[in-house]
Amino acid sequence: MKPTQTTKKLSALLLCAVLLTACSDNAALNESASTGTNATTADADAVSQAEAATLASLKLDGDIEYDTDDAYEEWSETDATLIKLNGASATIEGEGAEAKEGTITITKAGTYAVSGKLDDGRIVVHVADKGTVRLILNGAEIHNASSSAIYVEEAGKTILSLAEGTDNRVEDGAKYVFPDGSEEDAEPNAAIFSKDDLTINGSGKLVVEGHYNNGITSKDKLKITGGTLAIHAADDAVMGRDLVAVEAGNLTIEAGGHGIKTTKDTEGEEGVIAIEGGSFDITSGEDALHSSGGLLIGGGELHINAGDDGVHAELALAVTGGTVEVAKSNEGLEAPSILIAGGTTTVESSDDGVNAASGDSETADGGQGGRGPGGGGGTPPDMLDGGKAPAAAGEGGQAVDGASPGTGDGSSGGGGTPPEGAPSFETSPDGMPPDGAFGGMRPGGAAGNNTLTISGGQLTVNAAGDGLDANGSIFMSGGTVIVNGPTENGNGSLDYDGSFELTSGFLVAAGSSGMAQAISDQSTQAGILMTYPQTQEAGTLIRVEDGAGDDVLTFAPLKDYQAVFVSSPDLKVNTSYVLYSGGTSTGSQKSGLYDGGDYQGGTKLIDFKTSTIVTWLNESGVTEARSGMGGPGGGGGGFPGRRGGGDGGQGGRKMTEGAAGTENQES
Repeated sequence: MKPTQTTKKLSALLLCAVLLTACSDNAALNESASTGTNATTADADAVSQAEAATLASLKLDGDIEYDTDDAYEEWSETDATLIKLNGASATIEGEGAEAKEGTITITKAGTYAVSGKLDDGRIVVHVADKGTVRLILNGAEIHNASSSAIYVEEAGKTILSLAEGTDNRVEDGAKYVFPDGSEEDAEPNAAIFSKDDLTINGSGKLVVEGHYNNGITSKDKLKITGGTLAIHAADDAVMGRDLVAVEAGNLTIEAGGHGIKTTKDTEGEEGVIAIEGGSFDITSGEDALHSSGGLLIGGGELHINAGDDGVHAELALAVTGGTVEVAKSNEGLEAPSILIAGGTTTVESSDDGVNAASGDSETADGGQGGRGPGGGGGTPPDMLDGGKAPAAAGEGGQAVDGASPGTGDGSSGGGGTPPEGAPSFETSPDGMPPDGAFGGMRPGGAAGNNTLTISGGQLTVNAAGDGLDANGSIFMSGGTVIVNGPTENGNGSLDYDGSFELTSGFLVAAGSSGMAQAISDQSTQAGILMTYPQTQEAGTLIRVEDGAGDDVLTFAPLKDYQAVFVSSPDLKVNTSYVLYSGGTSTGSQKSGLYDGGDYQGGTKLIDFKTSTIVTWLNESGVTEARSGMGGPGGGGGGFPGRRGGGDGGQGGRKMTEGAAGTENQES
């Protein structure tokens, strides 16, 4: 029986959320235009087009929908076949299943309620007519020492329902025995393994122990709409080849490889991870979330400790709602195209915080990972060294404006060797020249095509590498972004090699001065970049007041800093301001940003007046950017070993007289 499709489509919900965001963006743009920042329709179009491109690349329309039977349905013993496990055997009351030598085989579509304990055996689903099988785990414990404990060999769809108030456990062994004796490309390879669609629902509890390889694997679509799941896996914890969609539930994941993963990489049919709700506590040796295609977070609460990337997608990543806390990662968020349109996202990274870049963090073969070719088999969580990736080459190591050479922390620049498995400069995953991919390794290269679009939500980044990094361009039309960037001069709080067009929203980015960038001149909201003569201690307040003494910004960076960029709707062109350093504030504080209260005890540094979209400041007051530092709307400038080499003119990376306090103009 084909299940009736619900009218609720996840893609439609998320698309509506972004459309609402776009509407509010347009309103903000119109408001800024009325206050004198000259926002234009073209600016709004540029942002909306970037958002649309990001969503289009997710390929979600029509692909993600929850069927009626994906939701938990009440059941009774009179309507189900009862499978009662008892040590090495099982008794069956009803039709459609048989037990033989510890293996329970289900051959007909229907509802089956499983209870009791199986010491060494498994449940196999083999329904030739491709019907739907519902397995109700009603206080069941299934252990298999030599293969999967639940193996869906053939069925149209299998539903695992966790009965209310029950504790269930599924566990495999560390060594599988295969009929041909070979492990290469062998399956099953997970404690729960399905060749077809798999749904998990209910309100009960399920512990999955995947000692051999993966915890839960579906070679088709995997949906989770309820339940409390604790999944421990030697490699990947939750895997769906085509789709992993979570509507609700509580998931605790410990994985030696990826936490949640899709693998299909066929062009135009790439896998998708879609998180609409639920709570997640993920500890992984590799990426916490890794999609071979698109990845969309529209709700839920995610707490992530990752040995590699926190959230990684091969095509596009969108966050439109929910709470995402990446407490440990190499790179926090990474994808060729990234959209932040809502929610609250916090990132701690040993490299780049948010990285819009092409290139996989591993060699993908579209398979099931694990022990076959291209399999993960990552480092178990208890063997991680704190999530810090091996240091890559720095950003050219050249001192800028008197700053000392920095070693960097393995970000996108540096003239070094790409990570193992990274695409070469000749080709990219889609067969086209990678343009901006690993652009930092190609001095003088063209700007990349990757995009980071921010239209709403709250984004807070603490990065040892670049804070916001785009091998291409950044568009911002709303939201609040706080960046605590690098302390070494080989990276920057903001790093892009195309353009950074800001039309609305609040942005503060503090960090080292060696590679400091501001927004592009074609932005319509004003900003200031202050470079200090010496490094400022962490927690030293940055205070900007207008001519009336009203607060424009009060911010305490988390780490030492020597440069800070600020853009706010309260900053206007042709307006006078005062910059203070230090002091105290009685205002309420969130992520270092103060709201309200009284400010006192600070040292007045400079009075200044804004005359252009970007005002460059040092201890002497307003200064000029170096000439020849990037092309119109692009170019990161020609730093040795750094991305860039634009066409000359406005935009891109601009340096002040800054750290050394000396003027060093380039012709």
